[in-house]
Amino acid sequence: MQIHVSKALATDLKPLLVEAPTDLRQMQWYGHRVQVLRRKCVILMELQSRYAMVFAGLTKPDFLRFPELVRDRLWREIVSICALDDAESQRLAALVDVVSQPVQIVAGSDRSVQAHMKEVAWHLEWMANDFGSLPLEGGDAFAFGLRVNQTPRSRKGQKEYFWPIEVMREFWLGMLAHATPRADNVVPFRRPR
Repeated sequence: MQIHVSKALATDLKPLLVEAPTDLRQMQWYGHRVQVLRRKCVILMELQSRYAMVFAGLTKPDFLRFPELVRDRLWREIVSICALDDAESQRLAALVDVVSQPVQIVAGSDRSVQAHMKEVAWHLEWMANDFGSLPLEGGDAFAFGLRVNQTPRSRKGQKEYFWPIEVMREFWLGMLAHATPRADNVVPFRRPR
């Protein structure tokens, strides 16, 4: 998993930054830091689905263990949005854990993703000003994330809108199906001509 961070977020994650080329075999996330109610908040957004995770009220120790926070939040949210039975949820959590390792934090941004993160930041500021608080606890952060991930989005070159939560759910359910051995335990075989 690669997290490309803006200049603002790079200052907070400086000890964790690495120099690495973009590895398209890994999930690509983009991150930006905003200040809301005088607290540091990080918005992460996945490149393909535009799925957002918001980390509000982060402190210096939180930034030092940021990769752990991201991985922990990611598997919890994916298991929640996929809504599987307990056995399948455990398999999915293990799969998310494998796919999200290692976490590389690199400098960089994407203008299209940045525009979508700006919308999420606007929603966060609006909610914080309206309610007078940030979604600091896991359940509140997830509920806020559900709201912004059910907002239709579009990408340049695509005519139809998509919903980030649906794209992310379909991706992980497809990954889980691909990782699941077939019930008949038969390997497809094609005879050479």
